[in-house]
Parts: sequence; C-alpha cells; structure tokens
Amino acid sequence: MVMSVAPDRQQRAANKTMPLGEDILLARHGDRIIQLRQDRKHDLTIARLHDGHTDWAANTLAGMSERIPESPAMWMGRLADDFKADKLPMPSGEVRFLAKLGVIWGGLSLVLSAGILWLTYQSANPELMHSMMGAAGS
Repeated sequence: MVMSVAPDRQQRAANKTMPLGEDILLARHGDRIIQLRQDRKHDLTIARLHDGHTDWAANTLAGMSERIPESPAMWMGRLADDFKADKLPMPSGEVRFLAKLGVIWGGLSLVLSAGILWLTYQSANPELMHSMMGAAGS
C-alpha cells in the first residue's frame, strides 16, 4: 500500500516548479539568503539576507501578457480559487475566523435592532403619536 502512494507523491513533487523569483534571488545572493517567502498577493518572492537586508524578485516575467480588466464576477471567482488554494495574503484559518466573527456580529446587531424596535412599539402611546402627527400637519 505504501509503495503505491510514494510514486504518486514523487510525481506531484516532480511537476511542482520553483517560482521564478526564487531562481532570481538565488542567482543574486546565493548562500547569503537566510529565508525565502512568497508574497502571493503581489506575486513576489522576498529574501531575507544575513546582513539584515531584504530583496525581492517578481515571480512572472514583465510584459508576458497584457492585463485584461477583470469583471467583478471574474475577480470573485479568482478570489475563491485563491482561497481554496490558500494563496491569500492571510491564512485561510484567519479568513474563516473573521467570516464567523462577521456573521455573529451581524446576527447580534439584527437581534438588538429588532429588540429596540419591539420595545419602541410596545412602549409607544397611540394618543401621543396621533397628537405629534396632527401637530406636524397643521
């Protein structure tokens, strides 16, 4: 069973290519690089060097393709694909937490607003409301 899984992993690892920015930074700095990280939002590779400086390189070649303006539907589709592939600038766990927090906040706001409206309706004096409406019209 283990034998059948290992070649599949090796095949996937062989198909995975190193980002272009890593190649560029390794050519520039070699063994002076301490850490490489991917900025997926801006499609960059950022290197931290031994002396404390940082350098970056783009993961794409400039001018390879013209940027076509995206429609909102295309942008949301790409954003959903980036979320599934965990390519967002923040981890997907944080996005899920913030989404849950937003839903809880919205639900709590809705309940409190409904409660305030209900209390206003329950405590309203019809004669006072009628006199206020009549005074405004005359």
